[in-house]
Amino acid sequence: MATIGSKFAFLCAGFVLAIATTTFGQSYDPDIGTGNIGYMVQPDGSTTRLGGKAGRVNEVGHKMIMSQAQELSPGSILYRHNNKLHVFRNQMVEGKMAPDWEQTWTQ
Repeated sequence: MATIGSKFAFLCAGFVLAIATTTFGQSYDPDIGTGNIGYMVQPDGSTTRLGGKAGRVNEVGHKMIMSQAQELSPGSILYRHNNKLHVFRNQMVEGKMAPDWEQTWTQ
């Protein structure tokens, strides 16, 4: 059974890696892509930056997060619905990879 700490680390690491693999040019946060930045998903589906606006994950946090992390592949989609954050890993869907569906799946 996973501990609360390992669940937290897994969640944070997955989200951080997901953000790090997205297109930086479309980010609202100029720090995305500079490294050692963590975001935590809140119960309402919003995110907060670990350590506050200028917070950076230190070496201890980095080691813990990376020991539990799973990297998201480029093209993975973070999707917020009903105040929950979901991850759709880039995969083949009806003969197309996730990014190829962008125009079909959006308005």
